[in-house]
Amino acid sequence: MGSGQQASRSPQLLLQLRGGANVRGPQHYEHSVKRGIRLTEIAAELGPELAVLQRLYPHGVARLWGSTPSQQTNNAKVRALRDRRVGDHVLFYAEKTFYARARILHLFRNPAVAKRVWQTDDDGQTWEHIVALGEVEPLARSVPAEPILRRLGLPVPLRSLTLVSAAEYASISPLLPDMPGPVPPPEPPAPSRMNRKRFFAAVQSIVDLSRRRRCDAAARNQPLTMLWAIGRIAAGENRLTDWADASISLRPLVERYGETTMLGDPAEYPLGPVAGSELWEIRTAESWEVEPSGFHGRAVLGTLNISFLGFSPAVAELLGNVEMRGRAVAMLSRSLIPNVDWPALLAQVGLAGYDSATGALDLSSLTAGEPDSNGPVKRKSVQVDRIVRSSKFAEAIKRLYGDQCQVCGLRLETRDGYYSEAAHIQGLGKPHDGPDELSNLLCLCPNHHVQFDCFAIYIDDEFMVRRTNDDTAIRQLHRHESHAIGEKYMRYHRRFCGLPK
Repeated sequence: MGSGQQASRSPQLLLQLRGGANVRGPQHYEHSVKRGIRLTEIAAELGPELAVLQRLYPHGVARLWGSTPSQQTNNAKVRALRDRRVGDHVLFYAEKTFYARARILHLFRNPAVAKRVWQTDDDGQTWEHIVALGEVEPLARSVPAEPILRRLGLPVPLRSLTLVSAAEYASISPLLPDMPGPVPPPEPPAPSRMNRKRFFAAVQSIVDLSRRRRCDAAARNQPLTMLWAIGRIAAGENRLTDWADASISLRPLVERYGETTMLGDPAEYPLGPVAGSELWEIRTAESWEVEPSGFHGRAVLGTLNISFLGFSPAVAELLGNVEMRGRAVAMLSRSLIPNVDWPALLAQVGLAGYDSATGALDLSSLTAGEPDSNGPVKRKSVQVDRIVRSSKFAEAIKRLYGDQCQVCGLRLETRDGYYSEAAHIQGLGKPHDGPDELSNLLCLCPNHHVQFDCFAIYIDDEFMVRRTNDDTAIRQLHRHESHAIGEKYMRYHRRFCGLPK
């Protein structure tokens, strides 16, 4: 029976201890049951469970409770952990009374989630056997536990998590307030078609998570995984990758730019859908239902034999557009740690040129020179394809503005006259492949040319020059009446700044 499905059998009853102050039971109950846990806070640890909980809790707040594992083999707690099922009822116990009730919606085991939510106890254990609960209803009046426990033949007070059979549950029902009858599970939301807005919202959530949790390896490595997968799309490769090949490709990235603690078990790689399962497709060599009993005694992801992974078809289709890739790359760049060699990283994942409005030019001419014993570096003859620029347009734009920068108005004087630079708005190099024409050119000073090429500044629809980082206005772009600047080229440049339009 899958998670969230209504059970056709009669429910069992789980007697659930809240725990006292020594294990922070009241605080944990207030935090994870009454207030609930935002799924965005534990998304990195949830892995494939995230999609299940998103369906069960469409508002994004889950009601979770957990239990530590038992070192015994067949005591009451072991039997309860083993035999409880989705659809069973739960009675919370504290201070010799039963005080609240709920229904089990889902069961899973995940130590990482438990540590994130409840930390560990004095023995280093955590509540890794987790239940996802439906609406938790406080009882109007607490029910004394002793008559119920004695009728069930259980010790008083209750000392252990205990599962009561459906028949025993029926025998004590007169002593309990009416439990809610079986109700249909929440309807899963209709799958919405992946579009630009949803995709970039998902990318932004990855960026936000990585920024908030710099010390979290999974959160840190998510942007690297995204960049690697975008690079495959840019190269025209299959959106799905064999896991063995993917791990080989990801290892040097993680070693150089990420958290090396993530190397090893495939389950520990940051491939889970942090911002929504619709981003990724993970195929396994085995078919698993979301059945809680299937995970007893095993790590949730560690049991999966991953064979292929990559972007979902809808995401791959969106990223077939170079402007969509450019904006995604720009957004993900903000999540990386400071001082990352950004051009080298992009080149390593097949996205060379995405960091510059100029694009990648003559990459094959860049060879690693070694100093000769006499001083000069050695030279090597290479044959390269070069972009043929028209000096006619470059000279025309400089002449039109009298070598004055269109941003700051600087007219840089040299020994032989004045100096300015012709800057292409949509670069000529890969991946931009812009045209060499006057409407795709600006006349800039060297400083603002560098800033424009590095996407530090951009031009909005009203021809206001703005800083990319904080969107503050610098000044109005100076325009000559004879210079018709192509709006489509400015829009293209803004995409690579990470802006929506």
